[in-house]
Amino acid sequence: MADKILIDAGRSSRGWSRIGSFFRCPQLFAYQNRLNMSLIPASALTRGSMGHVIQAHQHAIWGARTPSGVWVDETWYDDPAVFLDPEEAVKMWCDTNGGHEHLDRMVETFHRYMDSYPECPGDVVAVEYPITAVLGTKDNEWGLWVVHPEDQHFDRRAASVKAFDGGKIIPTPLNCPGHPDCGAAIVLTRRLDLVIRDRSGRIFIWDHKHQARVAVNGSVDGYAIDGGFAAFRIMGKQLYGSDFGGVALNLIQTQQPWKVARPMVPATPHRDKSFADMLWRAEHSLARLDLELPDYWDWPKVQHETVCVGRYGSCAGLKMCFYGEAATN
Repeated sequence: MADKILIDAGRSSRGWSRIGSFFRCPQLFAYQNRLNMSLIPASALTRGSMGHVIQAHQHAIWGARTPSGVWVDETWYDDPAVFLDPEEAVKMWCDTNGGHEHLDRMVETFHRYMDSYPECPGDVVAVEYPITAVLGTKDNEWGLWVVHPEDQHFDRRAASVKAFDGGKIIPTPLNCPGHPDCGAAIVLTRRLDLVIRDRSGRIFIWDHKHQARVAVNGSVDGYAIDGGFAAFRIMGKQLYGSDFGGVALNLIQTQQPWKVARPMVPATPHRDKSFADMLWRAEHSLARLDLELPDYWDWPKVQHETVCVGRYGSCAGLKMCFYGEAATN
């Protein structure tokens, strides 16, 4: 019998977490993406990854049991037996990535989740589904356009690319002479944790969040304004048309008192309308900084108390902004 599948629940290659950190603070972006520092607390990052692996396998199994099957990554499946059991999957993930010290906690979190929601809330359409979008013109309209699955790995210097609906996108390339990416298409990738079709036929993108404390009222507006969720809404409308129902959170508390909440993320039409322009400006600002300030320790710092020291504590890069490179010694 062939080896069972361990689903890749990692981040996408050019996802929102990359450019989003630049919006938050250019210096933070430089720490993470130019100096290659890991500034997310290792324990929280590991538990989140483990939770995503567990959820991916459970929903893939549910989806593959249905007559319509399920898309997992870039492949369609209709046999649940090909996937590892969720607990087996997370143990195997830990064997490669570490995190065994969190295993009991995350397995218990999963058991509590299944106690609350033992059945899928609808038909699983896709799990960990990769989406590529590109800034450009389609049908004489400029914006962020979803690329057809056949062209997801297209040459960023190509003159055109196939759109999800079969049309043609003319990419608008980066215009920053001297930068190595000048002339290359501006791409944003997203990985959809979960896509669900409910009983009415409406399709929703779900995003899993594993948190030490689930606070719905403190979460939904913050996620609504987040650029990654704007991308979800833009992509969802192109992927599913009038059947698209919006974006939902799957908030899972990873400690007592165990809690799960599934709020809808509010729509932000004004913010979404300006998203493509904002992404265009950010990518050009980033490229210019690459050229003008090759010393990444000197990149602009936000230097504002509510950003540098927020409700969850200090930014992980704060001491480096205090003391520079000496803070790493």
